[in-house]
Amino acid sequence: MHVQGKVAVITGAAQGIGRRVAEMLVDKGAFVVIGDVKPAGAQVASELNKAASDRSSGSSSPAAVFQPCDVRQSSDLSALIATALSTFGRLDILVNNAGVSGSFLWADADDTEVSRAIDVNLKAPIEGTRQAVRHFLQHGVAGCVVNVASMAAFAPLEFGPAYAASKAGLVAFNASCATLALREPGIRVNAVAPTFVDTDLTSQGVPEDIRAILQGAGESTVDTVALQVLRCIEDEQLAGDTIRIRSEECITLHDGPKARPFGFVTAFKI
Repeated sequence: MHVQGKVAVITGAAQGIGRRVAEMLVDKGAFVVIGDVKPAGAQVASELNKAASDRSSGSSSPAAVFQPCDVRQSSDLSALIATALSTFGRLDILVNNAGVSGSFLWADADDTEVSRAIDVNLKAPIEGTRQAVRHFLQHGVAGCVVNVASMAAFAPLEFGPAYAASKAGLVAFNASCATLALREPGIRVNAVAPTFVDTDLTSQGVPEDIRAILQGAGESTVDTVALQVLRCIEDEQLAGDTIRIRSEECITLHDGPKARPFGFVTAFKI
């Protein structure tokens, strides 16, 4: 997919990976809806518009717009799509980036905190994808969804089992969406799964001893992850795929099972 002129909705885009993806897309001539629960998203949109205006000799058309969004609310996700359509007239890309780490003292966490990890990291991307795919099918759009998962989906995370479970579920959901690429108009759902990424969010929420353990497994940068999100969008050969990111030098395509016609049946044949 050539992103110039395309319209993307990005959740959790007020900072970190989501913000960097928005910057890269606008640099390539795309338009973005910044979705975030934090009001700082408005400032991000303003800065993106200024940068785009400077490049285009003072164009008054916005390149970015902010829409407040709590991804746990289906109505807020609907509002993101509605904003894309009312502001830019179309929707081509959804990046489900919003996420939470949850408590690292998991056994002491209450059920509200565990539910929050599942709601934000798993249920919200599933619902966002459902709404975007429905729009793509209804309007004949060869659209793309990218889910931001984690390498915790593939390895035990003893101090964050609920978080790991939410990300593993997201990878399984992503793979199960592979058959969408076989349907007109060629809708694709992909994911990236980085190791620990040092962002404002993680710097506030991760204890130093656990941070050291996570960094020892390989640390991904915001730029590296954002570039792989763009790869998921632009490379039309990727459908139902998950890109595993351990570091800038260690990026691999996960070759696990993906949905195919009757794939669930054939996967279990001996």
